Amino acid sequence: MVNYIKLLDKINLQKYIYLIDVFLCNEITVSCFLEYFLQTRREDNYWLTSSFDDEVNSIMDSIFLDIDEYNPEELYDPNDGFNISEEELRIRLDNKVSLLKKFKYLF
Repeated sequence: MVNYIKLLDKINLQKYIYLIDVFLCNEITVSCFLEYFLQTRREDNYWLTSSFDDEVNSIMDSIFLDIDEYNPEELYDPNDGFNISEEELRIRLDNKVSLLKKFKYLF
């Protein structure tokens, strides 16, 4: 793990950390979370140009993949290893946002 991250990484992480926290606290539904997250990512040139440090970029890409694997309850198939439930999405996001928060507070 690195001892520091770029100031721009910290600034650009804030919106994602906030959005994930709002979702994990049940202030927005999973469908709202997905809509906001994907819209934010589509418009985020910082992330899309791979400007994050490698470790941060790896976590962010992993979050994106988790979101891609999520399926709503009516489409979720527990026998399909390539999709996850909302419960599993929450667990994964909680773990990853904890890592991002550690990065955010490094100097």
